Amino acid sequence: MYPSEVFSQWSREGLRSAGDHLQVWADKAVPLVQYEGMTVLHDGFRWYFTLMRAAIEGAAQSLWLTCAASPEEAVARLIRMVRDDLREQLLAQKGFGDDTALTEERIERHAAEAAKWSDFGKPVERMPAIVDIVKAAASCCDLDEERYVAIWRMCSAAAHGKSWAVGHLQTLHGRVEWRPGQYLSTGVLNADLFTETLRDVVNLVSCGVIRYQQRSGYDIRAEQQRAILDVARRTPQRDGGEHIENAAKLLGWT
Repeated sequence: MYPSEVFSQWSREGLRSAGDHLQVWADKAVPLVQYEGMTVLHDGFRWYFTLMRAAIEGAAQSLWLTCAASPEEAVARLIRMVRDDLREQLLAQKGFGDDTALTEERIERHAAEAAKWSDFGKPVERMPAIVDIVKAAASCCDLDEERYVAIWRMCSAAAHGKSWAVGHLQTLHGRVEWRPGQYLSTGVLNADLFTETLRDVVNLVSCGVIRYQQRSGYDIRAEQQRAILDVARRTPQRDGGEHIENAAKLLGWT
C-alpha cells in the first residue's frame, strides 16, 4: 500500500533496539558464560534502568505501528514515523555540515504522500510524545497504562541523572547531615524494584514481538516453542542438555 517504505522494517527496528539494550544488561550483569579476563558489571544502578528505558521506547514505537486499527491507519502512522525520522536526520546533518539534498528530497516526497492519507491520520511530521506512545502501547497489550508511564518516567530519571532517582532506585542506609538540611546516605540497588521493572519491560517487549509476528502471518505458538527451546539449549546444563532434548521430543518441538 505504500511502496516507498517497508512497514515490516520500520515496525521491526524498534523491537531490535529493545532486544539489543536488554541483551547488553544480560551479557554484562548476568552472563551465562564467563570467559577468562571477562568482567561482570554490578557497579552502579542508573545504567540498568537506562537500558530498560530504551527497551520500553523501542517496543512502544513498534506497537504504535502494529496496533493500528486498519491497514490505512497503519500506513498513515508509518508515513508520520518516517517524516519524524527524516526531520531528525536533517537537523543532525545540518549540524554536522553534511549534504542534505537527498534527505530534503525524501522529506518533500513523504510530505506529499502524507496529504493523500490524511483521512486516516493527521499529516504531521512529528511523532506523538513518547509518553503517549508508551501509554498507547500498554493499552494495546492490555497492560496498566499508568504503571508503564510511571516506569518510563523512572527510567528516564535514571538516564538523565535526576536527583529523585537516587532515592527511588536504591535502598538507602545511614544518614549523615553534611550541611544544614542536607544529608548523605549509602545506597544499594533496590533489587525488588529492579526485578519488577525488568519483568514489566520484558512483558511489553514480548507483546511487541508477538504483535509483530501476528501482523507478519507467523504461527505464534510454533515461534514461541522454538524460542523457548533455543534459550534452553543456550543455557548451561549439568547433563549436557539431555533433559532438554528429551523434553523437546516429548513435546514435539524441533
